[in-house]
Amino acid sequence: MKRLKTMLAILSIALFLTACASDNGAAKEPEIVMPIVVNPTIPETASVPEYAKSAFTSWGNGWNLGNTLDAKSDGDKANKGLSTETSWGMPKTTKAMIDAVAAKGFKTIRVPVSWHNHIVDANYTIDTKWLERVKEIVDWSLESGMNVIINIHHDNMTEAQMGSNYGFCVPENNAALKEQSLAYIKAVWTQVAAYFKDYGNKLVFEVLNEPRAVGKSYEWYAPEGDSKVTAANKIIMEYEKAALDIIRASGGNNATRYVMIPMYAANPSLTYGWKMPEGENLIISAHAYTPYEFTMNNDNTFDSGEENDIKWLFKTLKGFNKPVIIGEMSASDKNNTADRKKWFEFYCAQAKSNEIPAILWDNMVVYPSGNDKAERHGYFNRNKLTWWHEEMVDIMVQ
Repeated sequence: MKRLKTMLAILSIALFLTACASDNGAAKEPEIVMPIVVNPTIPETASVPEYAKSAFTSWGNGWNLGNTLDAKSDGDKANKGLSTETSWGMPKTTKAMIDAVAAKGFKTIRVPVSWHNHIVDANYTIDTKWLERVKEIVDWSLESGMNVIINIHHDNMTEAQMGSNYGFCVPENNAALKEQSLAYIKAVWTQVAAYFKDYGNKLVFEVLNEPRAVGKSYEWYAPEGDSKVTAANKIIMEYEKAALDIIRASGGNNATRYVMIPMYAANPSLTYGWKMPEGENLIISAHAYTPYEFTMNNDNTFDSGEENDIKWLFKTLKGFNKPVIIGEMSASDKNNTADRKKWFEFYCAQAKSNEIPAILWDNMVVYPSGNDKAERHGYFNRNKLTWWHEEMVDIMVQ
């Protein structure tokens, strides 16, 4: 039961990442937070295992710019322009915000990016102004001394949405939709990889965010060995290999750039039929809002049972015998501050002892705001450049 609970918790993380509606109509999304940063003492040519191990001991903490460049709307193929950045209720990102995150002690920033609202033609050409805006935030982050992760985030559609939206899907039995999805993923990474090819290894690419069969009964969870998840993972592996091949062949520093690769839904419990592509400098991307009942649902008390779920999570992650980064983690604010602090202490201690970096999801929503108790993942008040629940954030950065 506890193991199942942990798996559901991990899956719920992904759910947060998908957009949800807030009280004011703005959508919000959570993501796992734990440290991950580049150590300036590590040579740019460091091997992946070396890089991953040093990531925790030398960087050890990270923060997500959540609900910002990943904010999106679906329903048509019109280019939405730069306005999407604030469409989910976030203020426009400034250099002062990025500098404040770095000053707090975070060493890595994950910048989720959705691209499908910024396509200007049927060839999947990305709006130049959108690329420039992504670059501006990447540059600020690198100037602050942090490492940066960018990805394809909320471009994962249902099969039905593929006719009225740009993006990709993980179809059950539709070869045409799979080819359409491959074309989209290839086009986006061809442009993004070329645009950033001369950046050093402090810029990391994450090929996809929580790739999954959106809208299906098994979108977030399925029993062990489930044939539909196995089939979906086979398709996801095709997408990931295609993206990786394009990145590696695109010139500049991309031949050796660190690249993060997720399994189905970025859920380490849903690896049926999935394996990492071949190659160097690859890191498993996992999301882990663990345990789900505490971090996202009705359980407000952190006890030994929850500790066991977290132990199981890290045992699973270590069992991959590959570098792992937890790209999203957090415990929703249900007015249970003391227990959330215990969660942070235990979770971060496990991450440190297992040398697995993690990145905090932050959607700037705190209790009692928002109708959805699972969606209160606010830590940094970007309007005031101050921190909510600073004692929890300090546990991470210390």
